[in-house]
Amino acid sequence: MDIQKMDLAGSFADAAQRIQGQLAALPSAALDDFDPQETVLAVIDMNNGFAKGGALYSPYVEAIIPAVRALTTRCREKNILSVLYTDCHGPQSPEFASFPPHCVRGSGEEQIIDELRDIEGVQIVEKASTNGFYNWYIKELLDTYEIKKLIVCGCVTDICVYQFCQAVKTYCTQNDRELAVVVPLDCVDTYDIPGVHGRDFANAAACASLLAGGITLVRHIG
Repeated sequence: MDIQKMDLAGSFADAAQRIQGQLAALPSAALDDFDPQETVLAVIDMNNGFAKGGALYSPYVEAIIPAVRALTTRCREKNILSVLYTDCHGPQSPEFASFPPHCVRGSGEEQIIDELRDIEGVQIVEKASTNGFYNWYIKELLDTYEIKKLIVCGCVTDICVYQFCQAVKTYCTQNDRELAVVVPLDCVDTYDIPGVHGRDFANAAACASLLAGGITLVRHIG
């Protein structure tokens, strides 16, 4: 790769136009089309440390709480297994070399937000890294049951949601297994830090990569 010869401005402009067109054309989906016996909902990191306060709080994540609650409530009404992943770190987590300390066990930040905790029948699962796949809970579900569709929502689009979707999809591909991973875009978002992490760019880049990896994106699941 010759960095000096890269046309980043032109490449990004072309990519932005293409991604914008792809996202504008996305359909919505109907929850009635998801068989409860073959579907799992995975909600990623909708906890106090990201949605309510703390070093990694994002108002954009807080803003999706009503949509995530509505989807989770409807999934439970249809008896769709709903797994709520939450970041939960020890005080010396290696992850704190990359991110400020957050969601430390016992701090309260690691607790799932009240708006989801009060939904009857949800399963709360702790994870200690950005990728929830590696606590193996979803792997065990996939290995045990005939799951054909996985709905993924929560935060943040370009890190924890992205890594989880790609890991689950590639695990199934490795094992010659079909799995539709579906992400409703009204139920995901990321953070914005000017000059460091642009929300719009991060969301768009993550969506483009998810689509390229065989993940299904929809506007909304109603």
